[in-house]
This record gives sequence, C-alpha cells and structure tokens, in this order.
Amino acid sequence: MLAQTLQRWPYAALCSRIQVQVQLKPVLERARFAALVAHALKSAGCTQTLITDSGLEVLRQSSKGLPRQAGRIVRTALHLAAHQGLNHLPDEVLQQAIEELK
Repeated sequence: MLAQTLQRWPYAALCSRIQVQVQLKPVLERARFAALVAHALKSAGCTQTLITDSGLEVLRQSSKGLPRQAGRIVRTALHLAAHQGLNHLPDEVLQQAIEELK
C-alpha cells in the first residue's frame, strides 16, 4: 500500500514532509451510507431523489461501503441512465454499472 511504499528509503524525504495521514474506513451502517450518498448528490446540485432505498442497498453492498467506489458506480450509472433518457437510477441501471466496472 502507499503507506508501506513511503516507508522505503528512496521516499524518506517525501515521507518526512507528510504532516497528516488519514485512513478512510468503509461506511457500513445503512443510515450513514444513505446520508453520505444524499449529501454527495445534494452537493453536486441534485434536487430530486435519484436512487431508491433498494438501490442504495445495492450500492452499499457492491461498493463495500467505500465512498470512492460508490462514486464510481454512481457516475457510471448516471452515464448509462443518460443514454437511456432516464432522470433517475433504477436498480437495473445500478446493477448494469456494477457489472461494467467488474
């Protein structure tokens, strides 16, 4: 991993300059994950509900609670939905996005 690589001698100067290290943990709790996704969508300017509760569960399980992976899935699903002329993300489109990213 990156932290282990930075501990090697060639990277000692870089490692000594890093002042803060953060390790993001998965968001596994359903309510917190839903709040995270809702916040991200709202921050992006979304004013409507795009993902159903069952879709959020599919997203949470497939991303293993990792926000970056969930974002990749949602971006891919948004592209797929736009091509289909949809203004929301049905569970089937989320599943299709998940399959595309495998």
